[in-house]
Amino acid sequence: MTAEGVMVSYNYSEDEEHANILTVSASGLLFSNRWVLTHGSILSPLKQAQAIQNLKGKPILNDDFYDNLPEIHVTCEKKSSNVPNVYEGVEKMSRERNMDGDADFEHSSYQIRVLTGRICHIWQCPILDRCVDDILYSWTIGHRDGDVDKQSQLGKTLLSVFVLVDLDDDRGVKSVRPLSELFDMVRPAPQRGSTIEVHSTPFGCEVFLNAVTRGTICGVVGKKPSLLLTDTSTALGSEGGPVFTEGPTKELVGVVVCSVAWWRGEWVGLTLVAPLLSVLGAKLHVMPPAPAKPVGSHPYSGVLERIDSTAVLVRCGAAWGAGVHLGAGYVITCAHVVTNYTIYKVSVYCKGVKETAIVRYKTTDDKAYDLALLYMNPQYWTHLQAAVLASEPAEKGEPVLAAGYPYFSERDLEPLRPTVTSGHVNSTSPSLLHTSCCVQSGFSGGPIFRVTKDNAVEVLGIIVSSAKTHNGACYPNINMAVPVRAFAQLLNNFLQDKDVSKLSTIENNREMIQSQWRLMPYRSKI
Repeated sequence: MTAEGVMVSYNYSEDEEHANILTVSASGLLFSNRWVLTHGSILSPLKQAQAIQNLKGKPILNDDFYDNLPEIHVTCEKKSSNVPNVYEGVEKMSRERNMDGDADFEHSSYQIRVLTGRICHIWQCPILDRCVDDILYSWTIGHRDGDVDKQSQLGKTLLSVFVLVDLDDDRGVKSVRPLSELFDMVRPAPQRGSTIEVHSTPFGCEVFLNAVTRGTICGVVGKKPSLLLTDTSTALGSEGGPVFTEGPTKELVGVVVCSVAWWRGEWVGLTLVAPLLSVLGAKLHVMPPAPAKPVGSHPYSGVLERIDSTAVLVRCGAAWGAGVHLGAGYVITCAHVVTNYTIYKVSVYCKGVKETAIVRYKTTDDKAYDLALLYMNPQYWTHLQAAVLASEPAEKGEPVLAAGYPYFSERDLEPLRPTVTSGHVNSTSPSLLHTSCCVQSGFSGGPIFRVTKDNAVEVLGIIVSSAKTHNGACYPNINMAVPVRAFAQLLNNFLQDKDVSKLSTIENNREMIQSQWRLMPYRSKI
């Protein structure tokens, strides 16, 4: 059995006027040459979407509900058939007459096939639904236009909804059969750090039909798991697109459930993927098999344990970010993460341990460099490693990793691990490091890592912010960090005799540096 990415669409009009007909589309997964699995976001304009929201996870058993759904069109790549088609010669002649002689008429990008079908089953995955309630409750799903609250509530409801389309329209077939077939095809979710491929059709545009993008699994939510976060680039319309492991086998592991999300007014920049083995296992009441060996690979997979033992979560009141463990009970983070430390206690989390920390030093708010030094009892942190600060400055173009905590659940700290995204150094100066790693709230104070040839991990800088323009537009893949060379010597001097006054010059008052960090004529998030 094979699986391929397709585009799923239908025509829709609120007032049934032909002049107002819109095409609604999403990506999808065609399997067994008959069935298509897509994501519930495709239902958002329909009145049935509101009915699903009102049902709150209860199964949809009403035949009228399905009878009133629109006809579905499935667009996929045209493949050569072993059975001769009497019309193929005529089609080829027609293409040759209507296109330039220099074009490769037989290229797959010029040839598509459109199939029709009907929606035969819709269901809500309880695992994903709980994940939305526990982790993504403060996130905004989808656009930021119009009624954001109403749209986000519907988006969160549909995030855990899946749609099954039957291309044969045989109403006697139960949905359990095709979902069981799909369950047998999928493989366990890749581990954090693995490389994956997303096959999708962004914007519902046939020009981008079944486009392939690659990235890494940055974070895994839940023990089952419930949700995968990836820095693979996607866009609206990618929801429902199949996700495969990279390599010649390309094993099917999941589907995209969200390409655009906002949190604290910032674009998250990560794609959310549902692991199909967990989703289908919950639907069929089947316990997914434990993976015999790690699925997928990534050149940095061997360094993740060292990253997990260095990057910590820092929380102060309602604010939280990341920090870097320096050893001997010291953690460096951003000043804006602990700006309210006189009102709220500062807590540090890592690998199931939570302890209170004190602020030994903090720069003035809204000034470079935005840094703070914390201290906690070192006897509780013997399971962590002290970070190695890079002795050589960052080089433009070198690959780097960023670590942070865009989400966490205080009720379940044991599996808490940082989200790790990859990118490159875009530019560097003695006072500012600019990278393309995907960074959002929760990464402030986290490290930018260099991975050396022998797989050692060095900290190049401390993440401060992503770029944000004067009108509020935020860019998670354009972010700034304080280079290690700007504070490393001052930090070493302090650690020798614990004289806090030796840290005072970290707050650099030179106008050129302050202006640089304000991103004139733009400004940074801080």
